[in-house]
Amino acid sequence: MIKPQKLYLISAFLCGLAVMAVEMSASRLLAPYFGNSLYVWTNVIGLVMTALAVGYYLGGKIADLRPNANLYFLLILVTGAWILFIPFVAGLILPILSTGFSNLYTVTLAGSFISVFVLFIVPLLLLGMIVPFTVKLYVHDLPTLGSASGTISTISTIGSLVGTFLPAFVLIPFLGTMRTFIFLGILLILLSALGLKNKWLLVFGVVASLLFFLTPKVFAGESLIASDESPYGFISVTEDAVGIRRLHVENQIGTQSIYDPNDSLVSDRYYYGYFAVLPAMIEDPKNILILGHAGGTFTRLYNEYYPGLSVTGVEIDPAVTRMSKEYMGLSDLVVNIVHADARTYVLNSDEKYDLILVDAYHSASIPAHLATNEFFDLCKNLLNEGGILAVNVASSESEFLSIFENSLAQSFSNILSVQIPSSFNTMLVASSSYGFSFDNVPHGLMERAEYIEKNRISVAYDSALPIFTDDKLSQVELLNEDMFFKLLQTQEVHYN
Repeated sequence: MIKPQKLYLISAFLCGLAVMAVEMSASRLLAPYFGNSLYVWTNVIGLVMTALAVGYYLGGKIADLRPNANLYFLLILVTGAWILFIPFVAGLILPILSTGFSNLYTVTLAGSFISVFVLFIVPLLLLGMIVPFTVKLYVHDLPTLGSASGTISTISTIGSLVGTFLPAFVLIPFLGTMRTFIFLGILLILLSALGLKNKWLLVFGVVASLLFFLTPKVFAGESLIASDESPYGFISVTEDAVGIRRLHVENQIGTQSIYDPNDSLVSDRYYYGYFAVLPAMIEDPKNILILGHAGGTFTRLYNEYYPGLSVTGVEIDPAVTRMSKEYMGLSDLVVNIVHADARTYVLNSDEKYDLILVDAYHSASIPAHLATNEFFDLCKNLLNEGGILAVNVASSESEFLSIFENSLAQSFSNILSVQIPSSFNTMLVASSSYGFSFDNVPHGLMERAEYIEKNRISVAYDSALPIFTDDKLSQVELLNEDMFFKLLQTQEVHYN
């Protein structure tokens, strides 16, 4: 048997590990329902810290009143049992909380807050009680109190460090979010069984591993036909009543790609068809770079309407490509796919392109490092003479859009902005050449070209306006979040 002193140190390590592993996994559990915005993360981190603070205080008080090893391991047992059943409770309450409010803004703020409170406050409060309780049981004489508490704090922190990396690089990629909770719950139950010297708890912990085979999906819905998890997020594919499929990353508020087997243009209300006109703005285009390839909606359009074009697609997540090949018709397309961060690719590429199209989104937000003046300069260096950079910006009129346009205008002399009809998308087209004109627009795209001609707005650099820079990436995120949440206040609860 393990000596009590060593078992206390093991407990400090494993409970420290569980704290961070639960916090990391909590954000992944909530993302398909509420997104992974700054506000959701604030709810997660804020409530976790509150629970731990209360736990530290109560743990110290209770340890002084009842410095009992059985009580100590009973707390660990209750914590493990609670975490073990989080996936099954979450499957019941998250769908209700994600649709139980009048608009998406309230869903995101209130829904995520209530979810974190109900699912995670109790186990994290109990985990917070472990550290002071461990110190009380571990220390036998006051002269060693300082060094002993320092040892326990160090071991607990090392556990938390492991608990930060373990879910991201091992547990979630290989087990998935739901099974990660089950793994953590079983781990704590087995620990309590050793401490309580109870063989039946040991048996229960082993038998509980059967729950791995009963784990519900992270997100379930009538339209969901496939889902997967990767280090980059939760990926899902939905199909509506007429057979149109949509690829989503993290949650279903945003659509990363759309696939209609019968029509590459899909519908007028989607922005993809308007970007399909772009090669007709370039004299004799030969190659295109798509940053944020996802399911290949743009590639399908370019393959169909410009069959001679060479297409390179940069996609950060191999799991997205894998899902797209299976469910979004990507296997049928002619494209060279590179798995890399878009900016890293641009920074290290020596290839030149006639068109660079940026459509990289995580959930409903553009990554901040792809919205700065420095990034636009890097893209400019990869363009052939007469080439254009096009960016899909999920934004209506807002401070975010104005600064985004101004950042682009400082890098390029000619900018046009087009608000896509019946959508929340703005198409920005930038070039260092003079003006924009269409030449040989493919049959089937004329209406979209005419719309762009009639509704295009020229954007000039305004020195009175700020620009987004690498030095102030947080400004991109904050203004994007502000714009996004103002939009959510007007949107009824709905998932595609």
